[in-house]
Amino acid sequence: MNLTAKVARLLDATPGVHIHKDRLRIALKVPGRNNPVRKSLGLVPTEANIRYAGNKLSAMKIDVQAGMFCNDETAFWRKHFPGDPRYNIVNKSLCHYLDVYCESRRHDLSYSSQQKIKTARTFLDQHKMLELDLRDISHRELEVLRNKALETRKVSTVQEYFRVIRSVIDEAVRDGYVEQSPFLRLRKLRNAGDEQDPADLVDPFSQSELARIMLACTREQHQIMIQLMFWTGMRPGEMKALAWEDVDMEAGTVKVRYNLNRAGHIKPPKTLAGIRTIELLPEALNALKRQREITFMHPARDEQIHFLQNKTRMESRRRVFLSRDNKPYLNPELMSAPKAWANILRKAKLTHREPYQLRHSYASMMLMIGAHPAYIAKQMGHKDWGMIRTIYARWIDNENPNYRYELAEKLADFDPLATPKDTGTG
Repeated sequence: MNLTAKVARLLDATPGVHIHKDRLRIALKVPGRNNPVRKSLGLVPTEANIRYAGNKLSAMKIDVQAGMFCNDETAFWRKHFPGDPRYNIVNKSLCHYLDVYCESRRHDLSYSSQQKIKTARTFLDQHKMLELDLRDISHRELEVLRNKALETRKVSTVQEYFRVIRSVIDEAVRDGYVEQSPFLRLRKLRNAGDEQDPADLVDPFSQSELARIMLACTREQHQIMIQLMFWTGMRPGEMKALAWEDVDMEAGTVKVRYNLNRAGHIKPPKTLAGIRTIELLPEALNALKRQREITFMHPARDEQIHFLQNKTRMESRRRVFLSRDNKPYLNPELMSAPKAWANILRKAKLTHREPYQLRHSYASMMLMIGAHPAYIAKQMGHKDWGMIRTIYARWIDNENPNYRYELAEKLADFDPLATPKDTGTG
């Protein structure tokens, strides 16, 4: 490129400004880089443009010395190159990233997760948080939001909301829109339950209470479901999704392959441990024998099984439990009618406990008779027996005050230094 003598002299007198591909380019040394950062200005080399480039470079050097580059590199480049789309970032709100999160996970979000996100969105809208720029949400804003929510909502509900918010902000962190999640500085909320004995959360029914419930329950199929849940520890959704194709009466086993969710969809359990074979106790087997008289001969129906990534499969199945009009259940609750369970307990003169305590009853009862926690965990679909050990086992300690004396009697007969008895082999 041919330059006039005057332009060439001015260019030589302006350090850091040079020509690249017939356009002016600046070179700036910044902290943390061995080589200068070069940026094209897109300007032809005229006297006026060279002076402009020199002034811009001087202004950038001042901001570097003032620490702006180290504090916020993106803001630094946005200031000096406002027309560059790489730095001219459009503000993105919490509402925007809620949509991004739902879209990115639309193939694997369960129905219950979708409902939790929906209620969390309503909660955020009520507190004027949806339109806030994610970069402006600090741990302090989250603390204020949490404290307001706790005035009218349970701790567990607020925790559900904040799990959603955290997942959404994590999406923005992965995109690089937010440098660091404010949850890293947010103090952990102490649940009121943390101060209680975990055993207090388990309030199982005894066999005598089960008998009173059965007498108070007038519908035979409800009796059978209650009995089966008590003696197997099955979840209500697993029980309502059960098909006769998964029951082996001769072997005395039930294969749990599916669960019924709140959308009325049949789908596999959340974890691999949930897919299991339950070895039926006599009372559980008797319950299924009674139910066999009611629904075994009903014809199979083609049911759509829902998997992750929106995949489905048709399967011909005969549900073990059917509604009054002999159709498959669409609700995973033990009893669909409002207050039906509460009325049964009231009639049986028992304090109110959720139907899920029937599942707890199975675990506690099995521990009482000495079943190994690992076996119980496998029967109930837990991936390990940590919950059995920390919750149910502690309940057993409270319910069996003579347990230590039973152990002492066993130890009295055990001498670790005694010579093992001859087994008669070899």
